[in-house]
This record gives sequence, structure tokens and C-alpha cells, in this order.
Amino acid sequence: MQDDSTNVNSEPGRVSVPNAVPWSGRELLFALYLVWYFWPLTAYLGVTALGVEHWYYGDDAGEMQARLSLWSGILALPMQLLTIPLLFSAFSQTRLDQLGLTTRRFGRNVLLGLAGALLLAPPVFGINYFLRYLYSQGGDHVERHVLEKIAQHSLFPTEWILLFFAAMVSAPLVEELIFRGVLQPWLAARRWGGHVAMLGALVLAVVQRWERLRTAWPEGVPPLMEAAAPVLFVLALLPLYLLVWRLSRTPVAPAIFGTSLMFACIHSAWPTPIPLFVLALGLGVLAQRTRSLVGPIVLHSLFNGVSCVQLLSETLISHR
Repeated sequence: MQDDSTNVNSEPGRVSVPNAVPWSGRELLFALYLVWYFWPLTAYLGVTALGVEHWYYGDDAGEMQARLSLWSGILALPMQLLTIPLLFSAFSQTRLDQLGLTTRRFGRNVLLGLAGALLLAPPVFGINYFLRYLYSQGGDHVERHVLEKIAQHSLFPTEWILLFFAAMVSAPLVEELIFRGVLQPWLAARRWGGHVAMLGALVLAVVQRWERLRTAWPEGVPPLMEAAAPVLFVLALLPLYLLVWRLSRTPVAPAIFGTSLMFACIHSAWPTPIPLFVLALGLGVLAQRTRSLVGPIVLHSLFNGVSCVQLLSETLISHR
């Protein structure tokens, strides 16, 4: 068996890393297209073709598309999880352990994930509550996550189960595989990886807010600044990123920083990208140190679980 610690990559722009990263950029982009777009869309079309919105909800369900996404997420999950290992194995002979999918030191990594959740949850939730408080005092609108919007409706018990499953199982598995299993090590293997991640975070922020930016453009500076908040957040972190890049002897720290910012930017409901960036830094460091996704998945799942319990409690109180 080949020793990963002696694997040296001679491709220009790449550096020697302890854990080989054999998948190419083309494989990465194709996998992201399948996992993020193709399978969710296919599953959603399948759910609507079955007529779930008619036989389960009736004529008035409210936020129908969002509620159906809970069902389609269940159908899409197996294909999302299988796509990357099978695709990368077929084209670049990528092993599961190179993606962080390993049972080595499983118990230890589970405990590290639990410890990470205990360590990170208080500051991350604290930052989130503080920002929400500031926004409420200033009269600004705090944007809600899609699951919060769904929970505003009178959900059936089955839907609450699906919501918890989406937050505590689907999201941690898929997002950790993509960000900490695929993107972060691929970027960390390249001297320019952190730069690409920062550019990707900026592009994600713009794309996620494009409609709001286009609408706010003719309305003046205050609405435009509000619409562009995630974009401005990315730009505000650029000096800090450059400092990290300048002080780092390897591309690892810049890659973790940039990947974490990309993770934050896919959660576009402002101001959640700010606390989620802090959470993602912890997830990235844990994945890098353990060479496993077990710890990050446990941490991510527990964090989302606390959010779901809080959401359920608030919903029950509001419906009394």
C-alpha cells in the first residue's frame, strides 16, 4: 500500500501534501453540478410528478415549493452521497479515506466532534443572537433561513421529522463531504487555492443576492447596501485573508479560510453568514487535523440539532 506521507505532486502550482488529492478540477466541478443541482432538481421533479402536493397537502399548503423540498431532499440524498465517491473512484482512483470517509479512530473523532460542538456552539450562537439584536434595534429586517420559513406554517408531524432529518443528517453529510472532504483538501494542495476560494465566496455572495441587488440598484444607497451585505462581508474579510496568506508557510490555512467563507456564503439569509463563518473555521480545522469527516459531521449535526430544537420550541410557543 502506498504511503500518503511520501506522495509528491509535480504538477505546477501544486504542493506536496500529507494526504494525496488525486481528483481533478473537472471532476470537482462536475460532481458539484450533480450534487448541488442535478440530483435535487431531479428529485423535486419526481416528487411533483407523484402529486405529493395534492394527495398530502390539499389545495392550500403555503410555501409549497419549500415544503416539497423536504420530501425531495430524502430522495436526492442517496445519489448525492454516492456521486462523489463513485465518480472520483472511476476517474482518478480516489480512495474513500482520501475524502475523509474513514473509520480510523472513529470513537476519538466522534468525541472530538462532540467537544467541538460544546466549544463552538456558545460563541457562534452568541454572535448570531447579538447580530439579530442589533438588527432588531436598528429596525432592519433579519432574514430567515428556509427551514425557519417552513416552520412558520402548521407543519404535520411527518414534516417536523423530515425537517430534523434535513438539518441533522442530510445537510451535515452532504455539506461536509463537499466542503471539508472535496473542496478544502483540493484547494489546500495548490498555492493559489485560497485565492480561488475567496473568489468563489465573492461569486457565491453575488449570485445568491443577485435578484435583490438588481431590485435595490435604482432605490438608492441604503437598500443597495442592505442587499449587498454578504458581498460586503466577503470584501471586509479580504485584508484578514491576505494577512493569513502572508503569514502561512503552506496553502492549508488560506484554503481553510476561503473554504469556510464559501460555506458561509451559501447560507445567504443575512446575517447568518457571519456566525457560520466562525463555525466553518472550526469545522475546517477539525477536518484538517483529524484527516476525517467524522468529527466535522458530528459537530455540524449537533449544532443544527440545537437550532432545530430551538426552532420547534419557538414554533410551539407561538402557536399556543
